[in-house]
Amino acid sequence: MSKEGIYEKLAQAVINYNAQNALKACQEAIENGISPVDAIQKGLNVGMRQVGQAFSDSRIPLPVVILAAKAMSQSIEYLKTKMTKEERYEPIGRFLLGVVEGDIHDIGAKILMPILEIAGFEVKYIGIDVPIKKFIEEAEKFRPDIIGLSSFMTTTMTEQERFIRELDKLGMRKKYKVMVGGGPISEDWKNRIHADGYAPDAPQTAEIAKKLIGK
Repeated sequence: MSKEGIYEKLAQAVINYNAQNALKACQEAIENGISPVDAIQKGLNVGMRQVGQAFSDSRIPLPVVILAAKAMSQSIEYLKTKMTKEERYEPIGRFLLGVVEGDIHDIGAKILMPILEIAGFEVKYIGIDVPIKKFIEEAEKFRPDIIGLSSFMTTTMTEQERFIRELDKLGMRKKYKVMVGGGPISEDWKNRIHADGYAPDAPQTAEIAKKLIGK
């Protein structure tokens, strides 16, 4: 089978949220000389992007997204074991990620983590229902290039705005780039609260994050 055919199998396995087929396609990719990085970026990521778009368009329910993310994550863990020393590149930056206070929905964050790692970031995930104070404390310890604030509910969106205001108040706004994301978040909201970045899905988040740090 051609490389393009294998990339398509990888993408379809994620779209069909079939972890077993995804793993088989990964093994086939390695056997045919495809690098783990290419398998992820040209196969798995393509499928996950389509899943994310389908969810945004209300064409599939959240449980399907969760299963697709699980299939992708398991495949990535396998592919990591096949990476050469050269492919295990040094991180291009640090990304602190958490779900804002009052919100316990973390599926978006869990989908994003492996994609950020493959994009080259060292990621620290600090969990759900995270108060502003903890975000700042963790940032001062981890020293990230970017802080990512996830909010799935409209009632918790304002925590993103409060966080940025707190950074301003403490004179720390210039130290960190701030990205916002989640179901109700939009480009307009990002602009209103003066965040640095927003993307509608995980693959685009990784691309925008790289641009924010000049990579």
